Amino acid sequence: AAGEPVAAGDSLQWVLVNDGTVTWPAGTTLRLVGGPAKVCPIIEVPPAAPGQTVDINLEVQPMDEPAQVFYSLVTPDCQPFGEIAQAKIAPKAAPPPPPAPALVVLTTPMDGTVGGVEAMQGEVKTVEWMLANVGHVPWPKDTKAVLIYNTPGFEHLPCEINLPAVRPGMTVHAGVTVLMPERQGLWKAMWAVTSPTHPEFGDVLLAEFKVSDFPFMDWMLADAATADCISEVSSLDAPEPAAKKPPAVGIALQNHLFPGRGEVEYPEGAEDTTLKSLGFVSGMVPGEPWLLQLALTNEGEESWPADAALTLCFGSGFGCDCVSLDGYPVSPGETVVLQVELTAPERAGKSAWVMTSGRACFGPA
Repeated sequence: AAGEPVAAGDSLQWVLVNDGTVTWPAGTTLRLVGGPAKVCPIIEVPPAAPGQTVDINLEVQPMDEPAQVFYSLVTPDCQPFGEIAQAKIAPKAAPPPPPAPALVVLTTPMDGTVGGVEAMQGEVKTVEWMLANVGHVPWPKDTKAVLIYNTPGFEHLPCEINLPAVRPGMTVHAGVTVLMPERQGLWKAMWAVTSPTHPEFGDVLLAEFKVSDFPFMDWMLADAATADCISEVSSLDAPEPAAKKPPAVGIALQNHLFPGRGEVEYPEGAEDTTLKSLGFVSGMVPGEPWLLQLALTNEGEESWPADAALTLCFGSGFGCDCVSLDGYPVSPGETVVLQVELTAPERAGKSAWVMTSGRACFGPA
C-alpha cells in the first residue's frame, strides 16, 4: 500500500516478504507495471525462501509533477504474483530563494510642506531623503538613484545619486543640490533607487518645488547692474517670447487582458499628477503572460516627436522595456493605443514607464 509520498530525487524503500510456502524462483524480478519511468523499471530479486524478506532501494529521478508508480513481482516466465507495490512521488520542494534586499523611504523633502518645497526663481536648493535598509541583507554594491523624470524645463539636475551598500537596520541620507528654474510654477523631479543585479529592488525619490514669482536672481544682481539705461528700457519694452509648452500625455484608457485568473485593483491614493497607476495585479502564475492595452492621448499643443516611445524607467518592466510608436506622429488631441506585453515575475515587484524622446521624458510616469 502507498504511504507518505516520496520526494523526487530521494530513495524509495520497500521490504518484501515471502509469505508463501515455496521459494521464489531464480530470475524473479520486480517490474514497473504502471506510472512514469522515473524509477528503475526492472529490478532482479533473489530467490527468497518462505518467511525471508528482501530489501528494495530505488533512486527516484527528479520530476516536476506528482506521480504514482506500481510494481509487481514477476516470475522468469513473465507470470506476475503477489501484491502490487505502489508509491506516490512528489516533486522535490524548491529551495527557498535567498533573502532579497529591501529599502523604505523614511523622510522626504516634502514632509511638513503643502504643495512642495518653497523656492524662489534661480535659487539653489539642497534637499535630502532618509532611506533605511529594512531587509536582511546589505544593499547591492551597484545601488544608485537614477533620474527618471523631470518637469520639462527643470534642468541642471544630477542624473545619478551614488548610494552605499547599506547594511540591514542602517539608514543613509541621500541628497541633491538643484538650481530652480527662473519661472514661477510647480517643478518636479524623480530619481529611482535601482540595482541592475536586483531589478525588483528599489523605490522612487520624489522632489517637488513650488517656485514663487519673486525673481531671486534679479534681486541678487540688482545692486551690481550697470547696464545702459537705454538698453534696460529696451529690454524691458521688448515683449518676451511666449513660453513653449512641453509635450503632454493623458491616459484615456487602460485594460488588462489575462489568460487565466489574474486580477487588477486600483487602490485610492496610488497616484497623483506625477504618477499614474496602471493597477495592482495579482492572482497570476510566475512566467504567465498578459496584455495591457494602453490608450494615450496627446494633451499638448504640438505633435509628439517622431521617436516618442513608452520606456521603462523603474523596475524590471515585467518583460517590457520599451514600446515604440514606430515614428507615428500623434497630433494634439489624438489618441494612440499601445499593446504592452507583460510577464508575471517570480517575485512581487513594481515597475514604471514614461514617454521619452531621445534622453528627454514628458508626461506622468
